[in-house]
Amino acid sequence: MAFGFVVTGCTQAPPPSTDHGDGATVVRVIDGDTIVADLSGTETTVRLLNIDTPETKHPDKPVECLGLEATEYTKTLLAPGDKIELAYDVSRLDPYGRTLAGVYKEGSLVNADIAAAGLGVAVLFQPNERFYAEVLAAEQQAQDGSKGLFGADVACTIPAMVEDAIAGLEELEESVPANADAVGSALGVVTAAIVAGKAKSAALQALDSTGDAVQGAVWAARKSSYAPLLAAAMKRATSIEEDLTTKQAALAQAKKEADARKQAEAKAAAAKQAKAEAAAKAKAKAKAERKAVAARQEAARKKAAEKKAVESRRQSTPKPTYRPPVQKAKPRPQPKSKSKPRSGSSKDGYTGPRCYAPGGKTYKPCGSKK
Repeated sequence: MAFGFVVTGCTQAPPPSTDHGDGATVVRVIDGDTIVADLSGTETTVRLLNIDTPETKHPDKPVECLGLEATEYTKTLLAPGDKIELAYDVSRLDPYGRTLAGVYKEGSLVNADIAAAGLGVAVLFQPNERFYAEVLAAEQQAQDGSKGLFGADVACTIPAMVEDAIAGLEELEESVPANADAVGSALGVVTAAIVAGKAKSAALQALDSTGDAVQGAVWAARKSSYAPLLAAAMKRATSIEEDLTTKQAALAQAKKEADARKQAEAKAAAAKQAKAEAAAKAKAKAKAERKAVAARQEAARKKAAEKKAVESRRQSTPKPTYRPPVQKAKPRPQPKSKSKPRSGSSKDGYTGPRCYAPGGKTYKPCGSKK
């Protein structure tokens, strides 16, 4: 694929180079920007100049975003047996001994074709800059079309990460609920979104210094437009958080005051109740005391009345006159009868002690010698 003049910064890119070098045959594709080619009967590892695709085979790094896709795309461009031409720049080899070259197939610069698909970014390692302008122009096309690394349809891309960070902040409700529980719940959601947004923003900002060259380049290319969007979304979310925090504080203060009023009212009611109970007890005590006094007075009155009655009866009863006792005349002794009662008969008039003979039918006066 050939490109005409493309504006890059303040300068114009030169037309594509047609000064191709050695002819070669594709043996296999290693990854998105590295192939093995048969060059004059020797298998040679070729690193495509001025293009960098996501890593897939780095010994110390995981497979990077769209790295496998870049490899597969390069395989569609360069199949084993395809005839290619290698064009060189100032330095022919990199520190790893790989041949540095622009790879042409049927007159199209494969280095730029990969960038145009959004699966690589333009890189400049001096002194080799021969293909940089053409690759950069192709990258710009990918940016304009939101392709590959510049599209948001794959979650790991920078645009997708930015959209995700912004979406989580822009979805926040600006209205502030009146209910305390709703405010607390909304504040929790907003705070969590801000924390997540800050983490995602920090991860993007870290691309300025991390070793992920491809993602770093994409971020650098879009940072000027993405950073303000992130800042605006974060500012809006922070404003919502501040409103919710203010509302929560106001509701908390109102609740505190309401609780204080309730406590004061309860305390006043308790004091009133205690006062009423004390008054009732005092009234009952006074009543009991009055009743006791009345009872004592009544008892005293009754006692006085009884005493008065007794005294009245005593005074109304005449005193008895003294009369000497009358002595009764002693009865004269009766003369004893000289007649003897017949023995054994109760009709003899004997009234003294009787001594009965055996059988109990006859007796004789006890003490008699007969």
